[in-house]
Parts: sequence; C-alpha cells; structure tokens
Amino acid sequence: MSFMVYGPGVNDRMTIDQAVSKNLIAPPAMIRPVDRDDAHEEQAGAGLTQRKADKQKGGDQTRLYRETAGELDNKLERVSLVHQIMSAPAITIREDDSIAKMRAMLAEHNIGLLPVVDKNGDLSGIVTRGDLTRQQVRYQTLARLPVQQIAQRNVLVTSPNTNIRELARVLLEQDIRGLPVLDQEQTPPRIVGVVTRTDVLRAMVHYAPLELWL
Repeated sequence: MSFMVYGPGVNDRMTIDQAVSKNLIAPPAMIRPVDRDDAHEEQAGAGLTQRKADKQKGGDQTRLYRETAGELDNKLERVSLVHQIMSAPAITIREDDSIAKMRAMLAEHNIGLLPVVDKNGDLSGIVTRGDLTRQQVRYQTLARLPVQQIAQRNVLVTSPNTNIRELARVLLEQDIRGLPVLDQEQTPPRIVGVVTRTDVLRAMVHYAPLELWL
C-alpha cells in the first residue's frame, strides 16, 4: 500500500480511496483556551501574518513556474515516484522538545511541518505552522510546553514508491501541506524524508509536465 496511518500502537495500511477520505485525519491537539482578549488578538494576528506569507509564497512559486517552464521544455526528465522529489533526510523534532524550539526550526529551515519522533527516533506525531497559530493561548504560555502537547498523534504517511499523482490527490483532498515518507520495509518503519506541495510544484518546474507522469 502507498499510504498508511502511523502512530503509537497504530499501523494501518490503506487504499488511495481510503487515504482521501474526509474523515481520515483527526484535528490536532489544542491547548485549553484562556479568557484573555489579548490572547485571541495575538492568535488572530499570527494567523493573518501566516496567511499573507503563504499567499505570497504560493504566488512566488507559480510565477517561478510560468517564468521557467518555457526555458526548461527541452531539459525535462520524467519523474513518477515520491522518492524522486521528496526532501531527504527529514528534519524532525523530539516530542519532548519545546514549542519554542519548534517555531525556531520552522523559521530556520523555512518549512511548514515537522515529523515528531520519540527517544528512539520512531515517528510519534506531526506538527505544522497551523497547529501553532490556531492555539488560543498566548505564545509565552505555549513556548515552554513540549511539542507533544499540540502534535497530531496518528499521522497519515506515504512510502518512497508512491505514485506522485496519488500523492497530489491526497494532498489536495486532505488540504494538508505534506506527508512524512516512511520506509515500511524497515522494522520499525523509519522516516526517510518529507514530501510537500512545494516539492510537487518544484517537480512541475524541473521535471516533466504532469500529463507525462506515469
């Protein structure tokens, strides 16, 4: 199977139709809200800033595609599998690391998600920029808490040999940034990379057009 839900005590393989089910992914953990107006204002401001950044980034990516597609027509190579476009090795965060460290890592590497691993390096969850900005408490309160407090525990993951068309369909239907890539032939399965919407867009620029993908 190309996709699975992986987490503590969970290892469920699924078909592509199951992977695009709207009820598949549970909402991320939420810290209990506090009754402070400035906390809600801080959250709203952070969310607005992130949405503006995402919009600008998306515009930059599509503009890059338009500007370079013509120049690359004669240099395109065919890609069809996740391992050909994923970012590797994966940048991960320990479940007992602080949320402050999480935010710093997202900013440092200019990424939108981090797989969460336990002390043995096994995947135990995932956190995203959205999980941070939707929290309804002040960041000063969040910063010192461990990442596992806001992480989604059961994670939708994919394999290195997943077809990119299937990946794109899941990212679209689930409206998510990306997926950890697990080598399921290892015991236990190990994270070998992360694949995101940006990786798919980059493949559109540097490799064959979508209609040529297998």
